Amino acid sequence: MKILFKRSSIAILLSVAILAGCTYFNNIPPVTTLENPSRSRTLGDYEVAGNVLAVQVCAACHGVNGQSQSPMVPNLAGQQRDYLVNQLQDYRDRSRSNLYGVQYMWGMAGPLKDKQIQELADYFSKQAPIKVIKVNSDDPQLARGKEIFEKGIPEQGVIQCNSCHGQNGEGMATFPRLAGQKTYYLIQQLGVWQHPDQKSFMQVGGNTWAPRTITFARPRGVLMQGIAKNLSDEDVKAVSVYLSTLN
Repeated sequence: MKILFKRSSIAILLSVAILAGCTYFNNIPPVTTLENPSRSRTLGDYEVAGNVLAVQVCAACHGVNGQSQSPMVPNLAGQQRDYLVNQLQDYRDRSRSNLYGVQYMWGMAGPLKDKQIQELADYFSKQAPIKVIKVNSDDPQLARGKEIFEKGIPEQGVIQCNSCHGQNGEGMATFPRLAGQKTYYLIQQLGVWQHPDQKSFMQVGGNTWAPRTITFARPRGVLMQGIAKNLSDEDVKAVSVYLSTLN
C-alpha cells in the first residue's frame, strides 16, 4: 500500500507540474527564432513568427530550406524577397489562383498577417539557392533555351528573359528568381501566360502573376502575356530546361 501511495503521489505531482508548465508557456510571448517551433500549434494564443510557420507549415511542400522535392512545387530558396511578399499577398486576397492555389495556398495564406508575410519572405529569401548538377552544354535544347534567355527571339516579339530576371536568372526585386527552378513548374507557369483564358488549367483573371509594384504596364501581367504568347511549346520547354540548370 505504501508503494502504491508513493506512486500515486508522484503521478499527481507530475500532472500538476505538467499543467503548470503548459500554463506558464502559454502566457509567454512566442519566440521569434527556431528555439521552440513546436509552439506554433497554438495559433489562437499569439501571432506565430514567420520563420516558425516556414518550418512547421510551408516546409511540408517547399522544404525546410526552401528546396522542394516535388517537380510541381517551386523552390523558394534564394527567391527575391519582394516577389515572395507580392505572391503571398496575392494568394491571401485570392487574386492569384491555380489548381494547387485553391486547394492549398488560399487556405495557407488566408490567415497571414502582413508581418508574418514579411517574415516568411525574409526566411526563404535568405536560404541558400539550390545547387544544380552540371549538364551537357552541347544539348541542342539547352542551346536554344540559352539563346532565348540571353537574346530573346526578336523576330517573334520575344525579348530576352535576363532583361527582367537578372543576368544569371537570379531575379530582381519584384521579378522572380528563375535560376534552378523546377522545369515542370516553369513550363506550367509559362503555360499560364500563354493561355490566360484557360481557367480550368490555371485561373489568371487579368490581375495575377505580375508584381504589384509594376506601374508601367496595366493590367498586371500584360508584359508576360505578350511575350509568352509568341513562344512555341518547344521554346517554352527549351527555356524552362535551361533555367533549371542555372546556379
